[in-house]
Amino acid sequence: MTYFEKALKNACKKTDYNCKIVVQKMELTTMKKAANTTNFKTYTKAFVTGVLVFGLLGITNTSIAIANQNSTIDNYNERYTPQGRKQAGKRGTYRKDTNVWVYTSVFAKRFGMPQQWIDDDLKGAEALAYRLDLDVYGTKCGYFSNVENCRPATACVLDMYIDDKANLPWNNKARYASMYGRKSNALLWPQDPNDKPAYLYRRTKRGQQYKLGLDSTGVVYGENDKWGLGTYDILEYDRDIYKNLDYLSGSVICHSFGEERDVKINIDNPVFRKDGSVSMKSTLAHQIKIPNSFMGRIEVYDKAQYEPNSLFKALRDRLSTTTKPKSSE
Repeated sequence: MTYFEKALKNACKKTDYNCKIVVQKMELTTMKKAANTTNFKTYTKAFVTGVLVFGLLGITNTSIAIANQNSTIDNYNERYTPQGRKQAGKRGTYRKDTNVWVYTSVFAKRFGMPQQWIDDDLKGAEALAYRLDLDVYGTKCGYFSNVENCRPATACVLDMYIDDKANLPWNNKARYASMYGRKSNALLWPQDPNDKPAYLYRRTKRGQQYKLGLDSTGVVYGENDKWGLGTYDILEYDRDIYKNLDYLSGSVICHSFGEERDVKINIDNPVFRKDGSVSMKSTLAHQIKIPNSFMGRIEVYDKAQYEPNSLFKALRDRLSTTTKPKSSE
């Protein structure tokens, strides 16, 4: 009640009916205002309390969801090893890992990989994976002058995961390209030489060759990189396959690769000849240094997986059966 209203109330006589009515109306108005203010404060308090409660519930539920999500993320052993799957109570089929791995401790932590294959002597890459691939080159026939002699063409593949800070000298803007998975279309040969397949446009022509992703890559080994061991032929690449991580998959020379030590893979800034081919004058852009311990494991793997079914063994077996023994005199 205002000062004026209080003064009017005191001035009115109790017997003055009209004045009394005015005072009663003022008191009623004052009471309504007070009630409205109280209700507003109550409603406001209830609203704020509700918001806080639901907010806390939402945060709690989100935290539980994140915790549950994290708890369902399997590490390597639980996904790909028999013992790990048994301990995790997993059933059903699973994919067998046929790769030989080496990686940094950072990579192992990021992807839940086993500690046993960590080697921080790996430089220039976060991880490498080596395997035999019987699919990428398909089945070939005509061996040993026999048109019906067919066998899968073996590719010895090395996958590389490289930090994108390496800023590799990509030869096109395509994020991804691959030679894997080409089946029936690899058998098609257009009769018009200008009718070229679309996948060639995803590669860059250098002289008479088409280069996938990078123009100049090679394998060197020995002290001061003295010896060459052919090229690293890119079969597939994916730029930023994961955040800040580039992926390359390429073939190396089977058997010989695993026998060498102090091996490095060079990725060059290409220098081109007039015909468009890559010159030997190219300069080094990035180098991957491979630990000798990893090369030793590749050698063991090749002896078990590659040599028993290699073309060289097939040739030796053929020669041993076709060579006639000398007749005794």
